[in-house]
Amino acid sequence: MSSITGFRRRAAAVLGATALVVAAGVATAGPAAAGEDCDPGYHCAFWVEIGTAKHSYFNSDPNFTDDWFDGCCTPVNVNDRVGAASNSSTGGYESHYYKDIDYGGGLLFCVNPGSQVRAGQLQSWQSAQASSLKLRPTTTVPCF
Repeated sequence: MSSITGFRRRAAAVLGATALVVAAGVATAGPAAAGEDCDPGYHCAFWVEIGTAKHSYFNSDPNFTDDWFDGCCTPVNVNDRVGAASNSSTGGYESHYYKDIDYGGGLLFCVNPGSQVRAGQLQSWQSAQASSLKLRPTTTVPCF
């Protein structure tokens, strides 16, 4: 076998391995999912409805008592006042909203990446009750 043929085989093997590594990286990257009126990578809680005052979360938050809605005329605390939500996860995380701080009191509702829940979609026992948010990878729980 000539040295040129051997070089070509080695080069083809390296290129093939590189292509597999690149393809695997693309296949495992989470798609960006845009929820309405929520910046990429964030999970947004709205005071009354999507498009009203909001608070944006990048990570889980076990306690809404120290969070405030932005874009309102007077300061409004997020705790027990979430009327709608939107999920623009870039990592594929669901937004799980719980009744009490520290994820207690039971799950109220959850929002899939790239989706939202409007005020009219929430039941009375779900609306204006959230006190904590937990970001979770894809679950079997039915979400909005």
